[in-house]
Amino acid sequence: MNISVGKILDKMQQELQMAKSEASEQKVRERLMAIRTLCDLVLDEAPAEVRRVETVPVQPMPKVVQPIQTMQPTTIQNSTKLEEDDANGDSLFDF
Repeated sequence: MNISVGKILDKMQQELQMAKSEASEQKVRERLMAIRTLCDLVLDEAPAEVRRVETVPVQPMPKVVQPIQTMQPTTIQNSTKLEEDDANGDSLFDF
């Protein structure tokens, strides 16, 4: 028996619509299993030309070498300190 791929795709679409309208998770899973079975049916019956996987030669990626820049530690320069009557230290958090 030869069933066209179009008819199988239509049936898959019907199953998908029914799965979307189901309230029970079990019923949704049953519909998805039916869709999987239909997919397997089409893929198993595919002609040899479609099933053949073409291999593409892999070309190695060129190595990109970037020089590593070293970071110099920065030092905080003494800036002018604010002198206030109620301050008791150099830190921002000293109150």
